[in-house]
Amino acid sequence: MKFEIIEHTGDVGIRYFGSTLKELFSSAINGTAFIIGDPGKNCSRRKTELSLDFSDYQDLMMQIIDKVIFSFEVDEILYDSITDFSLDNHSARISMDGCTVEADFQYRYILKAPTYHKMEINPEQGYGIQIFDI
Repeated sequence: MKFEIIEHTGDVGIRYFGSTLKELFSSAINGTAFIIGDPGKNCSRRKTELSLDFSDYQDLMMQIIDKVIFSFEVDEILYDSITDFSLDNHSARISMDGCTVEADFQYRYILKAPTYHKMEINPEQGYGIQIFDI
């Protein structure tokens, strides 16, 4: 695992790690999926493609994590990894892979939303922090 759980008063978070931006974002997505729950061993894998415009890395992370939470709640797909990641100025093209939610899904937390509270993305030092409202 390239992330660790951070307990936070009334909330939960992750500290995630990576030596590249792709690894950082993928670790954050993987950590977010882990916090939501365990889809089990027999899930069907799904992919999605995202094209996003962003102002900075925090904005991009919020958009991606919002997509993970929304897709879980609405489409019943838990995206847990990034397979392709490219940036061009303030545009991103991202492919995510995840599992469909089956009857044996084991919840850990119900996430409302990612927050900017204590949010940090530090590519130079290879880590980031994300706190979630639960």
